[in-house]
Amino acid sequence: MKVLIIENDVVFADMVRMYLAEEDFTVQTAFMAQDGLMSFHSFAPDVVLLALSLPDVDGITLCKTLRQQVQTPIIVVSINSRASEIIKAFTAGADDFLSRPFGMQELKARIMIAIRKSMQPPSTENGPEIPATEHFPQLQLDPVRRSISVNGDMVQTTFSEFELLKVFYHHPYRVFTRDELITIIRGIDYHVNERSIDVHIANLRKKIERDPKKPKYIQTVWGLGYRFAKP
Repeated sequence: MKVLIIENDVVFADMVRMYLAEEDFTVQTAFMAQDGLMSFHSFAPDVVLLALSLPDVDGITLCKTLRQQVQTPIIVVSINSRASEIIKAFTAGADDFLSRPFGMQELKARIMIAIRKSMQPPSTENGPEIPATEHFPQLQLDPVRRSISVNGDMVQTTFSEFELLKVFYHHPYRVFTRDELITIIRGIDYHVNERSIDVHIANLRKKIERDPKKPKYIQTVWGLGYRFAKP
């Protein structure tokens, strides 16, 4: 498994690189955003560890750039753990946010979960999948190609957004609580809060709804959660 570290703190990056190498990861490091972008395309990592503070381009901008091109899991690593920064990272397309300092075992666990989730579909224990094509002819989801189209136009999503939409798409009209959605897209051994679910929902609405402020597909069920319905 390959990990790309984009981090301006050379000492910290080297410490993480050595640890991950000892854990049998193949690791590359980049200390500037432009170098990181070039390394990404040449190295093709399974996951990216991305710092928010970079000398040439800020990490949020780089995260948006990467997310527009690929669905590779991106874990933002930062000493800034303010809620506003975490929300910015998720909004930009990050799949996870890890605040420094942290334990190396936790880092490895986050990486493994991110990679595993990128390779496997979410749990379908909530009931049998219902073919959604007849319900949503204007919205098409291809789980094999991991592609989404709205009225024939391709839509780019993050890994978490895609997994979230896939659950909705195959279980139309069912109400999911935030806790259920957290469990489905992250796994019970993974920490993610309700606020990040709301951010993912808001981002999905911007991408698939005609009017995100008056959503027709992803509907809020006040006091319960969300459901997916035909416009």
